[in-house]
Parts: sequence; C-alpha cells; structure tokens
Amino acid sequence: MSGWFVGDGEFRIAPVDAGPGSADPQTFTRLHLQCLETAYARIIDEDFGRRIRAEAESVAAEDRENLAAPATRAVIAWANPGFGQSNEFGCCSIGADPDLWFRPVGLALSTDGPQSWEAKAGAEPLPGVAGKPPRTLVTLYVLPEAQGRGLGGHLLDAVLGAEEPAYLWIINGNDGAERFYARRGFRSLGEAYPGGGAWEPATTGRMARGLTRPDDRARSGRD
Repeated sequence: MSGWFVGDGEFRIAPVDAGPGSADPQTFTRLHLQCLETAYARIIDEDFGRRIRAEAESVAAEDRENLAAPATRAVIAWANPGFGQSNEFGCCSIGADPDLWFRPVGLALSTDGPQSWEAKAGAEPLPGVAGKPPRTLVTLYVLPEAQGRGLGGHLLDAVLGAEEPAYLWIINGNDGAERFYARRGFRSLGEAYPGGGAWEPATTGRMARGLTRPDDRARSGRD
C-alpha cells in the first residue's frame, strides 16, 4: 500500500486508486456513507441515516464521477491495527504488510469546481485564480473513533495545499466543522441553499479561502 504515516504512526494516508479492478472506489463509498450517517444524524435528524442509505447508489455514482475526474486528489486514511505495540522494529513496522491495513477511518477528495449540481441550486460560481478553475473540497470526513487526533488536518493537507484557494459546501449548523475550516483560512459566505432529498430540511452554504464572489468584489470596489 502506498502512502505515508501520520499521527506518529497511528494512521496511514494513501491515495485512492480509481483504476480498473481496484477496490478503492467501493471502499471510498462505503466509508463515505458511514461517515455521512454518523456525522449528520445529530445535526439534521435521527432519520438521516436511513434516508442517505436509500440514496446509496446516487452517492456511489457521484463518488465514481469525482474519482475519475483528471483533476481529482483523493485519499483514504487507514488505522494502524498495531499502533502502540512495541517490537524490535518499532510500532510502525506493521506498515510493511499491506494486508494488515484493513480499517478505513477517514477520507478526503478535492477537484476542480464548480460541480454540476451547484448551478441547479442557483449558486453563483466563484471565479478561479490565475485562469484556473476554483478548487473545491468535495468531501472530508473522519469517523468518530479517529477524531480528536489531528487526522482531519492531515487529510485536508493531502488534498489541498496549505494556502491553496478553494471552497467547500457545509451544512448550516455544523459548528464544529465550521470552526475547523475557519482555523485553516476559510470564511463563511453566509449562504442558505435548501438541501434536497435526504438532506431536507437542512440548508447549506459555502466557505471559501482566497476566492471572492463577483458581487462581493463589486461591493468592495464601491466602499
């Protein structure tokens, strides 16, 4: 398994292999659904898990499309089952055996934006920088068992440069996530677009770093 250790060897982050015959896309979607279910049951409502599972094929199709995009950067974080076990080689030597890295606990994906659904929602596109499309962080989740140990920051760094201009969509009311991204230079655009399907009745809006809406630029120029 390719990739690198983080958290003093507690986790290994590996790029997603989206090529023919790879099991990574299926693993990515299974973990994605699990993360969605655990993250939003408390933020939206307890029935969210059932609703999002009913849309599993739609989630899988979107994951496949994103993973296949040429500009995509995607990773999965795997737990080290031998973390903390000492031996003559050190606790991280277990990474030499790929078969032991069996438990995915986090994932992240970024690609060029905007995505097709954004226009349908009525969102004004954010201009890119230096003639490049705006980068969008599509997905970043960590299972509860792996939270609180810095893994989210490592996942973000794996798919976005430290100060790379980018934007993301966040469910309004997800205060913990908003604080996480604010510490990394993202600011809320103060939007509230209705969620559809499984996401009702939640609303969603963007956070951006190094990107500005055209109307914001116009207002700034008049000030």
